[in-house]
Amino acid sequence: MIKKIYIKNFRSIKELEIFPKNLSAFIGPNSTGKTNVLKAIDLVLGEGWTTKAKVARELFNNPSQSIEIELIFTNPVNVVGGGYNGATLSVQSIKLEMRLTPELSAKTTINGGLTFYAQDKFKKLCHFIYIPSQRDLIDQMRVSNWTLLGKMMREIHSNYISTYMGGEARLKNDLKDKIQPAKDFIEDDFHPNLITFKKFVDSFKKHCQKNSIGLANKFEPELNIYNLNWFYKTLQIQVTETSDKIFDAEDLGSGLQNLILISIFQTYAELMGGKVIFGIEEPEIFLYPQAQRALYESFQELSKETQIFYTTHNPNFVSAHRAHELEILQKNETSGTFVAKKDYPVITEDFLKEREYQIYSHFNPYRNELFFAKKIVLVEGPPDKILFETLAKEKWNIDINKEGVSIVECSGKTGVLYFTGVCKLLGLNCFSVWDKDNENTPPILNDALIAYFGIELVQELESVLKNKYPSLTFSSDSSKKIKQAYDWAIATTDWPTEFDFVKNFLISPVSSSRAQV
Repeated sequence: MIKKIYIKNFRSIKELEIFPKNLSAFIGPNSTGKTNVLKAIDLVLGEGWTTKAKVARELFNNPSQSIEIELIFTNPVNVVGGGYNGATLSVQSIKLEMRLTPELSAKTTINGGLTFYAQDKFKKLCHFIYIPSQRDLIDQMRVSNWTLLGKMMREIHSNYISTYMGGEARLKNDLKDKIQPAKDFIEDDFHPNLITFKKFVDSFKKHCQKNSIGLANKFEPELNIYNLNWFYKTLQIQVTETSDKIFDAEDLGSGLQNLILISIFQTYAELMGGKVIFGIEEPEIFLYPQAQRALYESFQELSKETQIFYTTHNPNFVSAHRAHELEILQKNETSGTFVAKKDYPVITEDFLKEREYQIYSHFNPYRNELFFAKKIVLVEGPPDKILFETLAKEKWNIDINKEGVSIVECSGKTGVLYFTGVCKLLGLNCFSVWDKDNENTPPILNDALIAYFGIELVQELESVLKNKYPSLTFSSDSSKKIKQAYDWAIATTDWPTEFDFVKNFLISPVSSSRAQV
């Protein structure tokens, strides 16, 4: 398992450190660099080894500097026979460096700079499988060297050979004997006039023989319904819908194909646990909500034995109960891609378990949206929410959806206090709005006031507006109050001056260095 990811000068990333858990969600707005983290890991641990043939200008944030990608493992990967004179090699870290200047180069080292020779043996013990969002579902249904299904079948084939009495030659001969009756049945010349497989084989071989005249070596093709060099290469996935309807997987819709691919992934992770690290982009694609939640639960279970990194924009794939597994990425011109700084060591699994009921009572799928926002405005209730949403759109010319802003109603001042604390712990950019009462302002909210990331209304919102606009009336009915707040925001040409603090927060750039309040 990886305990530290270090990336420098790769695509949108200028310099980045991440300390992932066994299950880690990379979340944040679009184009913040979440995918770049997975692609960086894939360059180091993915299929094959990165050579200078893979070095390209678009990989570099700054072409005059080198790319550095280093992965440090929780426990060393012990490669038997990988060291000097056949000794066991203990790999504690692995690093890739790539350069464009003064000459094109790509170099992989281990343990702080040692040359690495046991790459193939190492990859059998620790490798990365990357499933991008633009996945070709039909190709993934097939057995090949590059698909998950193919990798699993190759492993099974290799295991069969290594454990069979008599070795590979005996295994192949035994297979030919056992499959011959089925071969005879399929290849039967079942009609004298119609085209049959037997007629096809005879004609094909005849033409091959004519066309091979003059070749130095014998040319005699075989047409088999199996592959002796890879028994499972002809494997086909079929789905039975009813007793009389059987479909090939490649003929199914995208939703069912993605379900099959996810099932292959789960099977691979279960059987290869401990040897593989997964990187999955947007696992929610094509899945209905219940299936999304079930898959997220599966991730949690599988991550006990393997490591899973994933990117998502879906609230069903995050949980406040597991906030320690969230890596929230943002980006600006100065810092490039950066990770929101959590309040360590406060956000721990034990910390979250102790507050399980509180988290359950406050969070829901809608409020989970705050994990994905560039900026968050926390307000007490629905009237506050619709008022600020309407002011932003109609009076301040701010498209909050386009700008990645979530305005979250928190069910009162206690909720605002709670979610302000959550945002502080997770390093999220938030602005809090609450009503003053007879009690002292809690320290967390007072810190927000001091840092200009909060406003305390002297009275509840309706009273504040009534004092400034005496003709206003608000109903005691909460649903009517929401419409009245909306109507006022649409009609007004000005607003209380303290609301400008909210406006300024919404239009200011996201900073990687601002102190979280």
